[in-house]
Amino acid sequence: AELGLGVVGPVAYYVAVLCGLVVVVGLALYPVAAIVGRMSIRRFARAAAPAQAMAIATRSSLASLPALIEGAKRHLGDRPGITGFVLPLCVATFKINTPISDLVGPLFLAHLYGVPLSATQIGTMTLVTIAMRFSNPGIPSAGLFVVTAPVMLIVGLPLDGIALLVAADAIPDIFNTTINVTGDMAVAAMIEPGASVAIA
Repeated sequence: AELGLGVVGPVAYYVAVLCGLVVVVGLALYPVAAIVGRMSIRRFARAAAPAQAMAIATRSSLASLPALIEGAKRHLGDRPGITGFVLPLCVATFKINTPISDLVGPLFLAHLYGVPLSATQIGTMTLVTIAMRFSNPGIPSAGLFVVTAPVMLIVGLPLDGIALLVAADAIPDIFNTTINVTGDMAVAAMIEPGASVAIA
């Protein structure tokens, strides 16, 4: 209410930039998974597609786990170490979007509120988002409270701005969840079949 309608343009720009960055990183996962996992990009895409559809529909990595497991069984082979250990562990702890979204949001708010940030502060924020990606729960918009708030606090940004990020988060969170499940499947694809037997 204090910022007025003038905030609509910057918020739309923030959403576009964040979604664009997530898409670029998400697309980079395909050739990496294909090269390291020694499979075709098409095969990896087919394995990830069911979980991506669930991620788009629910915005929840946890809700996408059954589809991840089914996609892995169908297209990567029925490897119990992957479906019973690696994928559940990835869904619980590995959020590849966190260093992107939980850094872009505070940087956007710093610009919006006119708070100057030094290179050291931005570096600190980056390290904190990387370290905290393992604590981000797999439910819609949870990262804004678990990761973004501490990142904002360490550089003195007003926490009121989180309300603005929450209001704009419906679209970015779809992209964030999709890249997370794609990253989870990429990890599964890159693990050697022999290694999965050892894990099991």
